[in-house]
Amino acid sequence: MSTARDPFEVADGVYCIDTGLFDAGSLAVYLFEGEEPALVDAGTAASAETVMEGMAACGVEPADLEHLVVSHIHVDHSGGASALVEENPDLNVYIHEMTAPHLAEPGALIESSREAMGEHFERMGEQGPVPGETIVGVPDEGLTVEAGGGRLELVHAPGHSPDHLAVWNPDRQLLFAAECLGMYLERADRWVPPGTLPNFDVEAIDRAIDRLRGYDPETVVFPHFGAWPRDPDELFETAGRELHRWDDRVMELYEETGSVGATVDRAGEELLDIAPPYAPVMESFYARLVTLGYLKYHGTE
Repeated sequence: MSTARDPFEVADGVYCIDTGLFDAGSLAVYLFEGEEPALVDAGTAASAETVMEGMAACGVEPADLEHLVVSHIHVDHSGGASALVEENPDLNVYIHEMTAPHLAEPGALIESSREAMGEHFERMGEQGPVPGETIVGVPDEGLTVEAGGGRLELVHAPGHSPDHLAVWNPDRQLLFAAECLGMYLERADRWVPPGTLPNFDVEAIDRAIDRLRGYDPETVVFPHFGAWPRDPDELFETAGRELHRWDDRVMELYEETGSVGATVDRAGEELLDIAPPYAPVMESFYARLVTLGYLKYHGTE
């Protein structure tokens, strides 16, 4: 049974669709309705049906979707792409050109994700291949797409992963920040930095924060999860502060414990601490990925 919330509007004609991963309020995709409807992120392979039901509830049948933007190749964001293309073989699928081949041939991605996520991978499901003719590679300088009743500017902002894209919608002054800045877990009112395996880069995140701040958005939304509820200036300050607070504390915990496993446990208890209100499995998942991301960045994982 899905734990997903019903879709809800975050800006005029933009809907947050909860995928139900782990718990309500963990992972979302965003539907931009209007002329040439667009979906930003695809969710997991296992959540494809939930996403498509959410789209239909917002008035857009999956077969009528014209554009899909995949923010990065991680399976919780790209996994549902093949199912969406099955519904509309003419769908345009945008992803950074460096990882576009993994959409077409996901075998290596599946294996690396299984290793990084451990026991949690089975919740994601195995994504199928996306036909190469539907994939549009986005270069480092970005790409602008007329879709979703306006203009979507695909902005390369690496750090969480080397291929990471944000989406700027100037018509609505809305920024889809993906995980370029981090995660806002609204039910716990908790900010979590975007550490993860295998290619997290703290210095690149600092640059992403500065770049995305420059758009001066009115609304900022996240796949993890929903819309930032306060002044956007506070968001960017929070992102920078927490990025480095976690960095310092994770390394202190590692020095204190001398153990990767103990560091993950302590970070979950002290820095994350989201269960409750979220399910314990969600806390253990994010504590592991974020902590290991920092440890690997410093060469200790």
